[in-house]
Amino acid sequence: MSTIKKISVLIIIGLIMIGIFIFEPFRSEPPTPNVTIGDVDIPTTQGSYCWKRLLSAQCVDKAYTSLFDMASRYKPTVVSPNEKIKIEFKKKPIAGTMKVEQWVDEDNKQKVEVKNGSIVVPLEKGVYVYSVLSDWKQGDGMYAFSVEVK
Repeated sequence: MSTIKKISVLIIIGLIMIGIFIFEPFRSEPPTPNVTIGDVDIPTTQGSYCWKRLLSAQCVDKAYTSLFDMASRYKPTVVSPNEKIKIEFKKKPIAGTMKVEQWVDEDNKQKVEVKNGSIVVPLEKGVYVYSVLSDWKQGDGMYAFSVEVK
């Protein structure tokens, strides 16, 4: 086999391998949400999850002392009262499975209504931590982020 053919075969094999690992069946964890207010990205922290891949499955427990500890990885994003937060996933969760909770402190949480992939922050000033739980055919994932209403 000539050198050019060997190089061509290696390039083709390399491209096939890259393509295989880009496809979803080989993804090893749930997709990360894109959380935004307008053009501002709100950073999220991934929590525990279970995820099945094509050839294996795993559950990962993230060790945080609380949801506030989990969200404290990033500084709260400053938002205006009654502003809409958009929560989108590249790979959409199973319809109706995204659940969002709003936490003011360890003992004060409430479910938040998700409409068209959006939630609305409160009118009252303060720091709020949100947990997002979603399910896919391959498993589930949890995320946290925080905002400061000013």
